Amino acid sequence: MASHIFASMTLLSMLDILTAFLPLVAEKHSVTPAAVGVLLAIRGCASVVSRLFIPKLSAHFERRQLLVTSLYVSGVSIALAPVFIDVLWASGLALLIGGFFLGLGQPMTMTMISTSVPPVDRGAALAVRLMGNRLGQVALPVISSTVAAGLGPAGAVWFCCALLCLSGAEKNLRH
Repeated sequence: MASHIFASMTLLSMLDILTAFLPLVAEKHSVTPAAVGVLLAIRGCASVVSRLFIPKLSAHFERRQLLVTSLYVSGVSIALAPVFIDVLWASGLALLIGGFFLGLGQPMTMTMISTSVPPVDRGAALAVRLMGNRLGQVALPVISSTVAAGLGPAGAVWFCCALLCLSGAEKNLRH
């Protein structure tokens, strides 16, 4: 269950990190606030749309496999967005792909946590997941800010992307 909570925490925190730091990355490269708004909207829409595909994907792939893929693909593709911030279509494509896979991961962790415990403990397990998410929403931006102090605002995004990939690697090791 701790593995699922870590994945959930990193997936959710990525949203906050992008919202806080992508505008700073863009400003550094003279990208307009309107363009950043479009990029963040692309990520958000892709996350919503991806949830429509969960039933079909779950019928063809194992949940753990989908979650690990979600962690790796979102981590790698979102890491590319700051690199290509000057080329808006490339950054938009990276956020489209990353947003789609971020959107898959959150509901999958909730399902995996609730099915990993007996039915009487599901409420408590989901409460612990929520607590982990809130802890991540507080701690990871603080840690990311420290990373950004040394590497610039893109470093904060890359740090959280590394955590997504680390979570995927941890899940692979457990299997």
